[in-house]
Amino acid sequence: MRKLQSLKEIMTPRAVALTFVWLFVSVGMMVYYKSAFVLSGKIAWTSMFALFSLDAVFGYIVATLLVFGCEFVGRATEKALTDKVTTMQLATLRYLASAVFGVLAVFAASYGWFTILFGFPTSTNFLIDLIVLSLTLPLFVNGLMETFHYHGAWQAERFEKEAAAREALLAEFEALKNQVSPHFLFNSFATLSQIIQEDPHRASAFVDDLSDVFRYVLQNRETDTVALSDELKAVQALLQVHQARVPGGLLVEVAIADKAKGEQILPMALYTLVENALKHNIVTAEKPLSIKIYVDKNQALVVENTLQLRRTRHSLGTGLKNLDRRFQLMLRRGLDVEKTDSKFIVRAPLVGSAP
Repeated sequence: MRKLQSLKEIMTPRAVALTFVWLFVSVGMMVYYKSAFVLSGKIAWTSMFALFSLDAVFGYIVATLLVFGCEFVGRATEKALTDKVTTMQLATLRYLASAVFGVLAVFAASYGWFTILFGFPTSTNFLIDLIVLSLTLPLFVNGLMETFHYHGAWQAERFEKEAAAREALLAEFEALKNQVSPHFLFNSFATLSQIIQEDPHRASAFVDDLSDVFRYVLQNRETDTVALSDELKAVQALLQVHQARVPGGLLVEVAIADKAKGEQILPMALYTLVENALKHNIVTAEKPLSIKIYVDKNQALVVENTLQLRRTRHSLGTGLKNLDRRFQLMLRRGLDVEKTDSKFIVRAPLVGSAP
């Protein structure tokens, strides 16, 4: 199994393509020249099938130099010059480097094989054939490799988009599950029932805030980004619901400039951060939870709360992990979480201004 796995790692689509090109060049050279020799009467037709004759071995050497050698030189050129020249210049330089290497390599191979080993000069026509092959083959190989490169990049981009879509659906599910949970509804209706008896006018405002919370969750399920100002409205509605449930239990400070409110953010991002603070900390009039929401000097949205964890609640941190993954897929940057003895601070990157 290990050997099979190693073989799969080595035989990438790129390596398989180069191998087929090598076979095509090797067999093509052998068939071309042996056919010419057979037709001219220099060798018998049975020599066509001699795969390890001296001329066949030389064909393998030339094919190796022109296919794998040129590919190695081209890759080395690309690695050295990437980000230093334009894409068109890089493709041109890669071809020139491969072609120059190919011409020099076949000249050296021909001289070493025919002159040094066997003591006779190389045919001029044969050298011209090799030069033409050295100049044209890198064009084909580079084009083939670029096709694999862009196909691989396209595949990676497609898979990444699919992963982002899956994460967005998961985030939507988690948000709906958390916000429209039986526990949340039960507490909200219990609070509403109590407020109706004490103050019908305040009960009406409570219902409005509660409906704003659910409306925002449902309306922004399919959007990529939302204005920070819209997210703030939903969060303020959520906070008012909790303040109605636990009067005096929250100390909220929002310090965001009007210009920053026009920035975009992932939907349910600020909402999730505030809900996370409310969910995992003690919120009572005797021990109020302090929450600060602001944009720092690095243009990150910050939610900072006092740390007074509920001792009886166990959490896997799914909400924050989910949100962090969404930011990673969208912006290549995740959440910055800082925890001290007295505070819990989360910084989330802003997406930017709406177009």
